Amino acid sequence: MDALQPNAAPRWEWRIFGADLAALEARLGSPTSPPRRSDEIYLLNALTPHSAKIRDAALEVKRLLRVDDGLELWEPAFRAAFPLTAERLAAAAAALALPPSRLDRSAYDEAHFLEEVVAPCPALRAVAVRKSRLRFSFHDCPAEFVRLQIGPAPMESVALESADERRLAEALDALDADPRVNVNFPKGVERAAALAS
Repeated sequence: MDALQPNAAPRWEWRIFGADLAALEARLGSPTSPPRRSDEIYLLNALTPHSAKIRDAALEVKRLLRVDDGLELWEPAFRAAFPLTAERLAAAAAALALPPSRLDRSAYDEAHFLEEVVAPCPALRAVAVRKSRLRFSFHDCPAEFVRLQIGPAPMESVALESADERRLAEALDALDADPRVNVNFPKGVERAAALAS
């Protein structure tokens, strides 16, 4: 099904990565759901700040709209399940602010997309990420703790988000976290991939 996620409104996000964030995880309280495991492919983008990934057999794109004192405002801009038509791939490229690729097929499954669209594109690099996520609610903000594997490198990440920038800032203050120390997921993946190579 081709549709944006239900929470398609822009939201402010803060994230940190580290080798051991158990102390920060403990401060989030009790998880609101069981762990969710997923295998995802991030498409690191060398030309624009926007983000793309493949999850649950769908291509997702988020656009970075604004940065304010470290906090980042992201907007879900595109989501469509494979196979993707040439028209949908052109829409994804536009959401990423990248020039459209040459497309020789009328539709692409995930394997052909990675091999024939992503691999030849110098702006994109595919990186496999295995995640195990726990979700929390902290000071009325959705939060998550993630254990992730990128190659041989295990890492952890904690994130908070909100549509309300002030609410997110107040939650970070309660967590004793610096909003300026913010590393979004694509940058975290890029750094981990560099360490793993």
